[in-house]
Amino acid sequence: MRKQVVLCGMSGLLWGLVSGLVSGFWSVSAQAAEPHVAETISRILQSKRALEQSPTCKRGCVFVSAWDFDGTILQGDASEGLMSNGQTVYAGLAQRAIEAGFSKIYSKQEFLKFWHDYEEMDKTQGHIPAYTYLPKMLKGSSAAEVKRFAGQYYAETLKPYYFAASVEVFAKLRESGIIPYVISAAPHVFVSAAGPTLSIDEQHIFGIEVAVSQEGLLTDQVVQPVPYADGKAKRLAMIVSAEQARSKQPVFVLAAFGNSYHTDSAFLKWTLAQKFPAGRPTAVMINGGTAPKELAGAFIEVSQKETLKK
Repeated sequence: MRKQVVLCGMSGLLWGLVSGLVSGFWSVSAQAAEPHVAETISRILQSKRALEQSPTCKRGCVFVSAWDFDGTILQGDASEGLMSNGQTVYAGLAQRAIEAGFSKIYSKQEFLKFWHDYEEMDKTQGHIPAYTYLPKMLKGSSAAEVKRFAGQYYAETLKPYYFAASVEVFAKLRESGIIPYVISAAPHVFVSAAGPTLSIDEQHIFGIEVAVSQEGLLTDQVVQPVPYADGKAKRLAMIVSAEQARSKQPVFVLAAFGNSYHTDSAFLKWTLAQKFPAGRPTAVMINGGTAPKELAGAFIEVSQKETLKK
């Protein structure tokens, strides 16, 4: 997650305009593809074919791709929002959820108070306490209702801001038999609702999760591991173990995609550390900026800016 909050509750931005801008989520034309798309897909599928032809996969193998969400699939941050050149592009789900009355801590008019508390927590306690506070401040609300609210926001407001290149790679890999998983530091109750916009089951999406009471209400009890930095690598290892137990076959993470050297490097490095009997894993850093010295050259670095919103 990156700090890209927008304070636009009364900005008059015409939110409804974005809902009709995308006709068919997967209808990204070949002409719209950015240069790295074809090469990335080809590299990954070449490794898949090599593994399929190896003795290890004689009786079958399971292939996985792992994705961060905010900044990797979505331009901006679904929880915090997005600004460009000082102008609001879209508000974050944290703001919209508070304004809709889903917080028992903050009134519908107290988003600014929440944001002050959130920023102060991030500065004084660190990223994990701040990020886990996002779902905690929804304590007492119906998990199902919050998820429905978030799902509508992803479908009507956020989907046009998905990167066209990420969408194309995501779809092609899935169509080629590579199971996609999303691992995000966003609240699980938010990001899991993005499943329909990606045509994947919410069981394949992991965010920062809090326990849900028997009455179906969100609590403030955080479920481990927190999918942030090293926690993303831990979650990916758990995904692989679960797929192995389900399929009784070898499981290979063919590719991992992130956008932050700080928050995503751990699960990208985990992917590259796998021992493949044939082919090789791929780790892609999208719009990550300058790599720290210790990670220079570690990942394939790409830049992309075209979104589904034309």
